Amino acid sequence: MSSDPAGFSVADYLVFSASLAISVGIGNTSEMYYYGSQFWMNVFGVVLGGLLVVLVVIPVVYPLRLISTFTRWASKQTNHPHPLVPQYLELRWGSRFLRKMVTVLQLANMFLYLGIALYAPSLALSSVTPIPTNLSIVVLGLVCTFYASVGGAKAVVYTDTFQTLVMVVGVIVVIVQGCVEVGGGPAVWEINQENGRIEFFNMDPNPLVRHTFMTTTILGIFMSISMQGTSQAQYQRWASVENIRQVYLVMAINIAGLVVLWSLINFAGLVVFAVYADCDPYSAGLIQKIDQVTAYFVVDKLGYLKGIPGLFVAAVYSGVLSSVSSNLNAMAAMVWEDLLLAFKTFKNYTPTKAKNANVIISMLIGVLSTVLGVLAGKMGGLVQVAYSIAGGLGGPISGVILTGILCPWVKAGSAISGFLCGVAFNLWIVIGNFLYAPPTPLLPLSTDGCPGANATATPLTSTVAFATTTTDPGPSEPEEVFPLYLLSYCLFGFIGILSTIVMSNLATCVFGVSEKSDALEKTVNKTSLRIYYWMTSKSDSSSLNSDTENGSKMGDFGISKDSVKTSKPHTGTGEKHGVENPVTVDDAL
Repeated sequence: MSSDPAGFSVADYLVFSASLAISVGIGNTSEMYYYGSQFWMNVFGVVLGGLLVVLVVIPVVYPLRLISTFTRWASKQTNHPHPLVPQYLELRWGSRFLRKMVTVLQLANMFLYLGIALYAPSLALSSVTPIPTNLSIVVLGLVCTFYASVGGAKAVVYTDTFQTLVMVVGVIVVIVQGCVEVGGGPAVWEINQENGRIEFFNMDPNPLVRHTFMTTTILGIFMSISMQGTSQAQYQRWASVENIRQVYLVMAINIAGLVVLWSLINFAGLVVFAVYADCDPYSAGLIQKIDQVTAYFVVDKLGYLKGIPGLFVAAVYSGVLSSVSSNLNAMAAMVWEDLLLAFKTFKNYTPTKAKNANVIISMLIGVLSTVLGVLAGKMGGLVQVAYSIAGGLGGPISGVILTGILCPWVKAGSAISGFLCGVAFNLWIVIGNFLYAPPTPLLPLSTDGCPGANATATPLTSTVAFATTTTDPGPSEPEEVFPLYLLSYCLFGFIGILSTIVMSNLATCVFGVSEKSDALEKTVNKTSLRIYYWMTSKSDSSSLNSDTENGSKMGDFGISKDSVKTSKPHTGTGEKHGVENPVTVDDAL
């Protein structure tokens, strides 16, 4: 038996992130079907956001060899250069308070994600079986909770490889079967054009329009920054890659994979619409939620292949089982490491007692997530809900990290103030949108071709969720809603980033600006730092270069020159990190 400590390898995190990407993309088929193809253009933003991460984030974060974005993971590896590695926020500002605030917000974000992740497969299952959605959520939630609490993180990761493969194959099968049904790919495109589904370059600059080229591109940029540049899993993957060139290669492959995968999912939505253009299942009462349309297609059109519908539902169900269980373990570790260990009582726990405490924490998180899953059904379409929540909570998190990287003049007090203001402002807009914004009308749907059905069709409506005329509306008109509540949900993440950065900079008028320090120089963008020192006449670029080349200590953090090299970092044993010898994170603690 190997003496190496248990933990995730780089392959584990790659598989884990792939499964989450699949989960995020499950609702895109219904988005294409009922609202049109403009949402597809977020892939341009994904590429642009990926370039931003490569140019701005990686050159700063990777040399630090961090394991975590938010929390302090105690690695048991004796050959790791930093046995206790402070994450970026505390390293940048030396503020535990800021770190803990961001951790709490990230936990809230993950809680809401788990609720949606439990709801999505249960909704699909209810469309093809007599099992009620809420009962399915409760059963799935209890199974995930037990699975995560007893098995640990390693027990739930490896199944994601198979599930991801099955889901990709499933999307391709849907595309092939749908094309056969309507007479090929060109026919799919023609049917969607005739029914107003094809729209890629709506250049309307109005931020109140739900989907335009501008809003979907901005959403894609935020998705890349959030998933690729400021996520905890991403930092852990970077710490396991041998050099910065490999990081860039992994990023390129990841972005290309996301573009291809989401394009397949989006095209599948157009294919499913082409099949049901004359007999929409939702309008005909065959399904209760628009997000059930793909599952219905699988049963309706692939039912002749015995076992395929069951395999499809099982793949979605068990894939989410793995993802939810992995998240439960990660959240339990975050609560234990970053919140509870701050108290003396928990620090004195024996390893056995600490493990039992993590099991209890995982159970409590699972129960709460199950309750949120039941509530998720009240919130509308999966795509808009998922990205609204991710933007509302994830935007300020990404914003404070980008503030640290791009704004060397911002002190800890300013960062804390900016983060709190960004969270408050963003949540105000998101909650107002959920409460007051009118529902988005669906594109035209028809039941003319349904067997035995009356010839009915939904009226022709716009993808805009509200009128944009300048006439004075009556008291019941949607224009009476406060304009910020009507903003496109695609902008929520960007607003969170921008408001946090702006408010952090404005707060420097109260808290002052940062002084030159080794910690500052190692944790910010070098171009921004040179400009700042030049503008304030505190230093020049030559002194910055000489300080960096001398490899001076990073203040009280004890990170030396060897630990910030971009290749072959010092490990104490002469070994190199990488896929063959990854940096690991303790499984339970």
